[in-house]
Amino acid sequence: MSDAAFHTTRWTLVVSARGAGPEAAVALSDLCAAYYAPVVAFLRREGRNEDAARELAHAFFAAVLAGGVGTPEPGRGRFRSYLLGALKHFLSKHRAAAGAEKRGGGAEHVPLVGEADTAPGLPMPATPEPAPELLFDREWAFTVIARALAALEAEHSGKAEQFAALKPWLDGGADRAQADAARALGISETAVKVAIHRLRVRFREILRAEVAATVHDPAETADELRHLIAIVSAG
Repeated sequence: MSDAAFHTTRWTLVVSARGAGPEAAVALSDLCAAYYAPVVAFLRREGRNEDAARELAHAFFAAVLAGGVGTPEPGRGRFRSYLLGALKHFLSKHRAAAGAEKRGGGAEHVPLVGEADTAPGLPMPATPEPAPELLFDREWAFTVIARALAALEAEHSGKAEQFAALKPWLDGGADRAQADAARALGISETAVKVAIHRLRVRFREILRAEVAATVHDPAETADELRHLIAIVSAG
């Protein structure tokens, strides 16, 4: 089976088997490993430091793989939606457990501001930070793009120098003329333009395959891809 075919069947396999069976378990584990970064970003946005966020992320994914936060359902056809919903459910249980430990512990709760306090209070940021859900989606989008770029780079391992020179025209980091890249590579500017075009076409194919790996219904792939592009464009 080709890598692209494997990508397009991972989440479908998990949903169809409701996470049961060795193949579905491996597929779910692969997806969790691939999309670890959005979960950590969500947890960081809630006020945790990097170490605390990663520790809690590990506990969350362990719960997912053990089936402790609900099994995938056909109606929750996008892995992104399933993962975010499962994370919120996990955090709700985590907070409830933490609250139960605090109650009856003899700790004295002191209000930050007294009822008669006329001080102006805590300063508010001039520009609100993005909601955790938005940050999750943005990190998700960047993760998908990074995985597609890495796959494309692996395909061009035999032309590593050329790929490194032309990659900026894929990820928006180009800061020189294509003629300069042509001179550096010792090829014509026309050859550079053709190579960039081919890379872009192949990149879009890999990106679509990566997105398809995270939806249950292939018809949802285009919508999920549009959502990804919109999130990145708005960033």
